[in-house]
Amino acid sequence: MPFALATTTIEEQEKFLWSGYTRADIDDVYDLFQRVNRADNADHNQSVQDLTKQYADPWFNPLTDARVIRDARGNLVAFARVLVNPKPTYENVAFLECDIAPEARGLDLDEDLLEWMQVNARHRLAQTAALAADETVRTVMRAPVPAAQTQTIALCNAHGVEQVRAFYKMQRDLREPIPDASLPEGFALRVYDADIDEKLFRAFNESFGDHWGFHPLTRAEWEQRIIGDSALRRDLSFVVMTDENVAAFCLNCERAVENERLGIRRGWTTKLGTRRAWRKRGLATFLLAESMRQFRAQGFDYAGLGVDATNLTGALALYEGLGYRAYKTRYALEKLVR
Repeated sequence: MPFALATTTIEEQEKFLWSGYTRADIDDVYDLFQRVNRADNADHNQSVQDLTKQYADPWFNPLTDARVIRDARGNLVAFARVLVNPKPTYENVAFLECDIAPEARGLDLDEDLLEWMQVNARHRLAQTAALAADETVRTVMRAPVPAAQTQTIALCNAHGVEQVRAFYKMQRDLREPIPDASLPEGFALRVYDADIDEKLFRAFNESFGDHWGFHPLTRAEWEQRIIGDSALRRDLSFVVMTDENVAAFCLNCERAVENERLGIRRGWTTKLGTRRAWRKRGLATFLLAESMRQFRAQGFDYAGLGVDATNLTGALALYEGLGYRAYKTRYALEKLVR
């Protein structure tokens, strides 16, 4: 069935009611994510507070670029959205995100939602193409899909959305000895605080500028997505300074909902970066070792992080050398539009 892009009215489709995403749906979306987490050992870690902040994300219009799907009794059974950078730089990309409740799978919703997301994405990408800094930038659709979801991957492949990258989730048992890494001479360690936030923001964009798929953040996006993350442990997030410059940083989180579901305590290093001028000095090694020491002091069982399996900076080898082991894989699937 074709889908209308610019409607905010409820669409009836067989057993399901389709509508735009409103603030009144946030609690139900959160509950859907938790059901998906339990069924698939998935990784939705947003709190209701995070979802409320994300509702104002400039990368999508909740009423036109997202769909909540309910059954005849009003229960939320699926949620999909398309996010597009409103000011694309080196690539014009639409991110396709979709979750279906376990009880609604196998009812052709997956194919219908993929079709809707692709139609919506093409519409959005055509609009943002005119805003790109360079009219020759690649225009793509991209979908993150866990490797374990083989049926979803096969469906995407059938529609020309194919794997281009793999990412690992890794963890490290904190009962094992922690490396005795030290900070090189000329550098100083600071715990994150607001006084260095602007410097850290600039260092973040610079550090990740050569990473695959990275889009420089605006100040508002930094405050919403990074510093505003409800799981961020500012007291466990560290910055390496040299004189007045941020040389490297390590932002760490504690995902309470995930830890409660799994019955463990795991601290996450979510953002680890070193500016190009100070790479190959052992700063990342020191920051990870320090994070592990602090995690263990807080009573955590494990340290976790994510990595691009083909990262050209050698990050995977660094993490493996520090005792991290991959336990979950996610693919980036992509379809070239132009």
